[in-house]
Amino acid sequence: MVANIYSVPNLPFFYLVFRAYSHWRALSGSKHVEYLLSKNLIKAAPSQILNQLYVNGKLHFDGKLEKPTEDLRLEEKDGKEEMLLHKSDGKAISEALEIPELDVELDRAVWQVENALKADKMLEEEAKNLEKASKEPEKKDA
Repeated sequence: MVANIYSVPNLPFFYLVFRAYSHWRALSGSKHVEYLLSKNLIKAAPSQILNQLYVNGKLHFDGKLEKPTEDLRLEEKDGKEEMLLHKSDGKAISEALEIPELDVELDRAVWQVENALKADKMLEEEAKNLEKASKEPEKKDA
């Protein structure tokens, strides 16, 4: 007996439909936020909780504040970006703000920024290597 190829569910189709729907919802949400901002319906206000977390220094692995030292201060080195948060800081921030779901989102955001910074660093190193190689005189076979 020959199996009918149409009897197998089209899982990639449903996955792609779900992904398209998720992206559509995200786009709709961003358009709504853009509308609220354009009509001045959102008023930005500083968070006293976050200010308290950052005022004395950088959060660390245990989520406790520590006094800033030379190596902990955020310094802009040669105009390059640095991470303010560590992936473990999300828990302390989400607990302080009493938003448990924020921990996962902060972890994801830190992961994305760390990967972007690593990619930038790799591109920069590659460009330096190419520049160095182009400046070296070509060695001819003797």
